[in-house]
Amino acid sequence: MKLVFPVFAVLLALVACAPTEAPAAGGGPLPPGARGIDLSHHNGRVDWDALDTEGLDFMYLKATEGRDWKDADFQMNWREATRRGYDVGAYHFYILCKPAKEQAINFIQSVEVRNGTLPPAVDLEYAHNCKPYRDEAGTRAELQAFLDRLEAEYGATPVIYTTPEFHADWIAGHFDRYPLWIRSVDGAPNVPYAIWQHSMKGKMAGIDSDVDLNLAAE
Repeated sequence: MKLVFPVFAVLLALVACAPTEAPAAGGGPLPPGARGIDLSHHNGRVDWDALDTEGLDFMYLKATEGRDWKDADFQMNWREATRRGYDVGAYHFYILCKPAKEQAINFIQSVEVRNGTLPPAVDLEYAHNCKPYRDEAGTRAELQAFLDRLEAEYGATPVIYTTPEFHADWIAGHFDRYPLWIRSVDGAPNVPYAIWQHSMKGKMAGIDSDVDLNLAAE
């Protein structure tokens, strides 16, 4: 994902560069093999008519980051994506040195409860993040509180977006009931997953910048 700090696919590209055998996690939020992208203000203005020609199934849109940052393009992207019939979800970039309660409030203020949308996602990674302000157990407890608050608000189990490194250090063995959306650009993930982000340099009609490409587990 393209991130900012103050701070969870093109068809031919899929065929050429990626998805082969990989362990999949059951109970994911998307139909098997669904193709999608994630968008934020970093992608700039989208020509939605052109993007519609790509045949995508779903989109995750950046809504918030930390305790007070809101993506300026989120509402516009959400309106267009839902109007055009995509499966749409929102994600929050979680800041390790900020209280979980305030981060949950930031997200909930920005993302209305809507029937028929994808579960909320939380982006957990080291890039553009900060050192946790609590110890290991306290940091996991904060993250659990964040996930619990979103689940209570939206009535859906949140999706965890992460990298292999962050997953190994913080997620594995502690948050295994949550669908995993994992970035693995060098090959198929070696852990069970619901969504695989297999490229950060995809090309899409209607978007001038590089785009993250995602594929739901088969």
